[in-house]
Amino acid sequence: MTDTQVRITPDGAALIDAEPIDVPPGTDPARVVLQQLALDAAGSGGPIAAAIHDTRTEQRLRLQINPDGSTRPLAPGEPILPPTPAPPAQNSASPAHDRVLEVVYEAGRAHDFARAAAQADRLLADLTAIHGEHHPATLSTAGVRADLAWMSGDYRYATELWTYIAQGWARTAGPTSRPARSSARQAAASWKDIPDTEALASGQPLLDVLTSIAPSPETNATVLAVRRRISLLTSA
Repeated sequence: MTDTQVRITPDGAALIDAEPIDVPPGTDPARVVLQQLALDAAGSGGPIAAAIHDTRTEQRLRLQINPDGSTRPLAPGEPILPPTPAPPAQNSASPAHDRVLEVVYEAGRAHDFARAAAQADRLLADLTAIHGEHHPATLSTAGVRADLAWMSGDYRYATELWTYIAQGWARTAGPTSRPARSSARQAAASWKDIPDTEALASGQPLLDVLTSIAPSPETNATVLAVRRRISLLTSA
């Protein structure tokens, strides 16, 4: 399989296979690239390899990007290895669910985030009504919707969704589980991008989740950073 070619230019623009992608102002283009490649991997149904050249630092690396957004470094010429498969219930509720997700991924690959978000919202509402808020398929689909929110620059909604997802995984898989911790990290990363004028409302719920999930919250750098920003916003 040919590697996807990624180039980040000195001025912060990003191209995937020579096609420019939208990078919201003030956003790290590397994060946008990884989010887009995760959508591509999910749409293809398996991991993909990407050769990334960041001309800002002249860094070159080769990564495997999996459909769940996880990555691992690849050596030159190293083949893609399939990630450890999750039980079907972790990813899918039904073939119909999978078909709708394919539509979401297709729209996301086309950068039609409005259509992708609308389809994901409908699917998320259906899954919640049928299976409940904390079913694995509901939480996994909410993660897709959170990625779309972040990619379209709606950082507040991305933060709120990832916080909800982290709470759900902590309840169903345990607070020390990988999906709970990963979702909490995504929530914190999204919250950093919210302007100060809008960040306080979602800051305390995020802090509560991080505190309950972090193994040593009193010394955890993310917890301390969120707490410090909340304090500054409160006193402003």
